[in-house]
Amino acid sequence: MNEYAIEWTKDRDYAGVTVPSGTAWKTKLLRYAESHPEDVKVIAVNEDGSAFFHVPVAWIKCSPPRKVSEEQRVAAGERFRQMWENKKIDGIE
Repeated sequence: MNEYAIEWTKDRDYAGVTVPSGTAWKTKLLRYAESHPEDVKVIAVNEDGSAFFHVPVAWIKCSPPRKVSEEQRVAAGERFRQMWENKKIDGIE
């Protein structure tokens, strides 16, 4: 399976989230299930590695991608490179 699904009904405070195996979302939701067991529940891990979770509806967010100009992108890249160099110098690598 290579399908994501999010579903909920008005009378529930949680959403059902289905994610494929080997995805960042699955890893993130498994981590949340460990760190927030009262909020995120693993309902099923299927034979193909996909998983089904219950997640609070308030955690579900839909937003458009952030638009940045080429200059902003270049400046952000430079800040990141500088931050990485500073970490190397401080021995935090």
